Amino acid sequence: MIDAIYYDEVSTRRHRVKFVIHKRVLMMRGDGLQKTARVSRMEISERLEHAPRLLRFPEGGVIEVIDPALNRLLEKNRFFDPPVVRWQQNWLMSLLALIALVAMMISAYQWGLPRVVDTMARHLPTSLEHKIGDEELKIIDEHMMKPTRLGPQERARLESMFASLVQSYGEKTPYRLEFRSSLVGPNAFALPNNVIIMTDELVQVARDDIAVMGVLAHELGHLKRRHSLRRMLQALGVGVMLNMWVGDVSSALAAVPTFLLDQKYSRDFEREADRYAIAMMQANGLRLTPMAEFFEKMAALHEERPQSAAQSRQQRYPHEEEGDEYDTYEDDMAGSGQQRQDKEEPANYLSSHPSDAERIAYLRAADEGR
Repeated sequence: MIDAIYYDEVSTRRHRVKFVIHKRVLMMRGDGLQKTARVSRMEISERLEHAPRLLRFPEGGVIEVIDPALNRLLEKNRFFDPPVVRWQQNWLMSLLALIALVAMMISAYQWGLPRVVDTMARHLPTSLEHKIGDEELKIIDEHMMKPTRLGPQERARLESMFASLVQSYGEKTPYRLEFRSSLVGPNAFALPNNVIIMTDELVQVARDDIAVMGVLAHELGHLKRRHSLRRMLQALGVGVMLNMWVGDVSSALAAVPTFLLDQKYSRDFEREADRYAIAMMQANGLRLTPMAEFFEKMAALHEERPQSAAQSRQQRYPHEEEGDEYDTYEDDMAGSGQQRQDKEEPANYLSSHPSDAERIAYLRAADEGR
């Protein structure tokens, strides 16, 4: 016989009872009560190390049992916990389950989420993309850019030159080229509303129309492949994606300011945009070496940044480590003073163009046919 507490689920009174299980039938008595039920018809709680087990009768009423002898009695009457419950009692199985869960989460983030993002990016209405891009452009103009100082003839010449180029793979991706004077150094980036922004400072650093065309072709590649939208969806998570799927773009718009501070593309996106730019330049008989030389200039400018600015950044952004999977290009065109450098820190977040040795070699190799 096993001592237990019985609750009739009508009052809070505790009834001290005893029960036994024989031939898979539970028989309880005590405190003027007597009940019988087949074990197969009773609801029996999971076995936990530091909690009582509950045995619920089909017609109501619960037995609360602390005595561990119940476990042996149940097994003797051929009642066994489900496999999952038995695994929970086994530390090795629990460890393996934890490892499997972590592996599934990593796999879902590494491969599952990008697939979901790609699917959603292809099927989102154009109107939603434009709303997001318009909001980004508004924030950029309010906080990061000033009106361009390039003359109208210079802007018209660059616009005409790029418009005359044949796009990669015979595509006809719509775009609108906008010029700005930057508070964050030389830069160019594409927004989901088909706007490509290029700063005056980038034109000044490049000093070569072919290099500028290469940068714009790279940005057109980001635009064509919807990298900005895909990056945003992946960063903001499944909840925002589902809201956008049903037509509620407000959650995405609310996160745009934060997203702008971290708009850095993965190396896969950058390589994809580079391939697009190479195909476009080659389709128009233009060399890639000027673009490679431009990235070399950007790398040199980045190396010339005062050490104090790098230390300041490390203090403010301790989570960033050397060799991060994202690279950027931007720098202070004036090149003077810690105050100016601190003012231009947002460029590290907004920029999306790695100027590393791999990219430069890749562009030069394209000219050499390798």
